[in-house]
Amino acid sequence: MFAQYSDEPVYNVKAVSHQTGVGAATLRAWERRYGVPSPPRTDSGYRLYSARDIAIIRWLKSQIENGMSISQAVHLLHSLEAQSTDGRAGEPMTRLPSPDAPASYQRLQDEILAGAAEFDEARVESVLAEAFSLFPVEDVCLHLIQPTLVTLGEQWHRGEINISVEHFVTNIMRRKLSALMSASPPASRAGRIVSGCAPGEYHELGILMISLFLRRRGYEVVYLGQNIAAARFQEMLMKVQPNLLMLSASGLIAAANLLEVVEGLRHHSAQFGTTIAFGGRLFNQVPPLRRRVPGVYVGKDAQVATRRAVELIADPSAAMALPTNYTPVDAETLEALAVLRRHRAEIIAVATRVIQNDVEQELEPPLLDANETLLQIVESALRFGEPAILGDRANWLWDALPPDGISSVQLQRVAQALAEGAETVLYSPQLDRLQPYFQALQGAFD
Repeated sequence: MFAQYSDEPVYNVKAVSHQTGVGAATLRAWERRYGVPSPPRTDSGYRLYSARDIAIIRWLKSQIENGMSISQAVHLLHSLEAQSTDGRAGEPMTRLPSPDAPASYQRLQDEILAGAAEFDEARVESVLAEAFSLFPVEDVCLHLIQPTLVTLGEQWHRGEINISVEHFVTNIMRRKLSALMSASPPASRAGRIVSGCAPGEYHELGILMISLFLRRRGYEVVYLGQNIAAARFQEMLMKVQPNLLMLSASGLIAAANLLEVVEGLRHHSAQFGTTIAFGGRLFNQVPPLRRRVPGVYVGKDAQVATRRAVELIADPSAAMALPTNYTPVDAETLEALAVLRRHRAEIIAVATRVIQNDVEQELEPPLLDANETLLQIVESALRFGEPAILGDRANWLWDALPPDGISSVQLQRVAQALAEGAETVLYSPQLDRLQPYFQALQGAFD
């Protein structure tokens, strides 16, 4: 197939990268994983490529640009060469085994985690470059980036890593996904989408992946990013008038903010024919929360959410109807929430005195912040009318622990102090409605 090209090894890797536009790290990854190309080495260990190698690399790159993964392109290469003969030996070219993707992803994840532990940016970026050279973009996001972030979150919850490790890796991945967004082709399909994170939400990689997948499918996507204020969503809705507005929230506080945003936009979305969709980690973990939001839940991961978004754009009339299980929070719960918010400062003041009497010294800022945050978490659970959500710390611990950290024992004492503050400040019947929430919060530490 490439017999017309010379097989004399004369080009170093820098020259090959310049001629083909394929980076040295990618060439090494292809060689290690697929044996293509397989250049000889000099006595000093340097690779030397032939004109035939360069032709093969250009051909592989062309197949990838046309939508193939590298594994598919290599498979096709071997199939085509098996139909002809090798120009030098007259023997059919041996076909390499197809890659074991699950094992590859696990190895790549292990390498990212090892690089993260050492804050080795070059190593993490090199592993990501290798992954994107071996597998399709969507597969790397779903089978490498997403599981790696879950693993880092679990390690942080168990106290095995500092939060800065998670932030370090997330920032590298965000840069890579943002670059892929910028490199996506212009929109080629009808349908405009606006996407972004709810107020207070800073974990954006999930919605960024969905936005990338949709843009790669040819849709126009206006991606807003992290922590978008409710007023900004309203401005975008009125100015852009998208077919679909997608919101994301992973924590309890941000999820309650998302609910507020969606309820506030219902009138405008109906006016402009915009479907509102939502998703995120907490909605995946606690299904009852979905019924409180007057929008369309898009699914558990970026792949499912992308498919659902395409369906919503294709059939807007069906999408405009509220979900059949939509159940707004009852008026008594909303009244209890209003009472709690009115007396917030008094409850926090009492809780602060209770904790201060325990420690017999001035409170450190993290404990004061935890007072504020835990009460906001209770308010967020009230916004959904779901006290049970507070019984599992996994649903809200990420919100409650500041980056510099306080211990679970300290956090438990803050929860007890807030309950004492509520009992001191409030009276029946308001206190009766709120007690299940404070009890559930304290029960999370049992």
